[in-house]
Amino acid sequence: MIVAGGPRSTGSRAAYDAVIVGARCAGSPLAARLATSGWRVLLLDHKPPPANTISTHFVFPNTIARLAELGVLERIERRHRLNWCLHRVQILGHEIAGAFTPVAGYDRCLGLRRPVLDQALLDAAVDAGAETRFGGKVAGLSGSGRDGDPVTGVVLEGGERIEARWVIGADGRASTVARALGLEKRKPLAGEFGILYSYWRGLPETEYLHIVANEDLAFNWGPCEDDVQILIVNGDAESTKGSAGERERRFLDGLTRFPGTFPAESVAGAERISPILVAPETMLRGFYRRAAGPGWALVGDAGHFKHPATAQGISDAIEQAIRLADALDGGDGSLEGFERWRDERAGDHYEWSFQFAIFPRPDTAGPIFAGLAADAEAGQDFRDAFARRTSPRADVFTRDRVSRWFAAAAAPA
Repeated sequence: MIVAGGPRSTGSRAAYDAVIVGARCAGSPLAARLATSGWRVLLLDHKPPPANTISTHFVFPNTIARLAELGVLERIERRHRLNWCLHRVQILGHEIAGAFTPVAGYDRCLGLRRPVLDQALLDAAVDAGAETRFGGKVAGLSGSGRDGDPVTGVVLEGGERIEARWVIGADGRASTVARALGLEKRKPLAGEFGILYSYWRGLPETEYLHIVANEDLAFNWGPCEDDVQILIVNGDAESTKGSAGERERRFLDGLTRFPGTFPAESVAGAERISPILVAPETMLRGFYRRAAGPGWALVGDAGHFKHPATAQGISDAIEQAIRLADALDGGDGSLEGFERWRDERAGDHYEWSFQFAIFPRPDTAGPIFAGLAADAEAGQDFRDAFARRTSPRADVFTRDRVSRWFAAAAAPA
């Protein structure tokens, strides 16, 4: 059994109750939750907010409700204008669009650039009492993290050691903590997309997050905070390769392929406020890692990574952080069930994210999305799967529905 203690007692040898490596959408809410409970917490990050990072950007009503609960939504609203948007998916010409079933009163989604979201999460952690240290890199761990040899702290580049009763890796898919523990990746999955994206000002306003896909290209367009919008072109695995000029040409050409959704000529009068950023297909391959062991745990992408096509990464990170904090600070003092909970929560959405990251084929995706577009209840269930109110397998793509949709597609016109 992996046993978690409470806040540090007088006479404890550890300098901190918890050292959290990574001060972003997994590490900061975990730090805030533990610090609020009286834990002495240190947040480490070699590249602190407001630095940008590759992200899913959009959060759905379930996560917006969490941000409100954590006091983070209010922090963002004080500094920025939020652009609440409806959800629109169009696959092979079949459209499913509308609002979500409300969660705590929220029925729309939000686009947030990571410097904005991460800064608000970090500020909440600091206000709760977490300490921070930025700029230095973690080089290793004290202890192997195996039975009889628990992790007891981190080792920084240069050799400095920081002691802690718990070390939490919240440092992303290429986690230094996971690497130091020698953790293998399990249940790997891959999609087909390479992603090119950039941020703009001066584009036409839109009230939707648009997700559009054809047989060989996909496109996303939506508002972020203030007057910023994001444009995303999902091409094949080769699309992110080559020179910066070649990638830019592919990106701009991709914008012209969706005239029913986006007026490509509008970019001529708009301001691009970032370079063309890329996420190669090789960076988007999914996995699970072991979630916890003696003296350590992983949260967010460090422990489990799914494809960003369904925009679940931020939600997963925050939910895992809250669950782990509660397990560390309360309950029966055990992390034994944390990995099981994480994997059960992730299961259907993990597979679905990679199905959504494959270019749609008319013979398979065509009948399914035609069926979703023709059935308002199914379309709502589909939309609510993004907000974790429904399960893709159990509630949306049920055997009965899929059978009916394929039968309808096969029937004579």
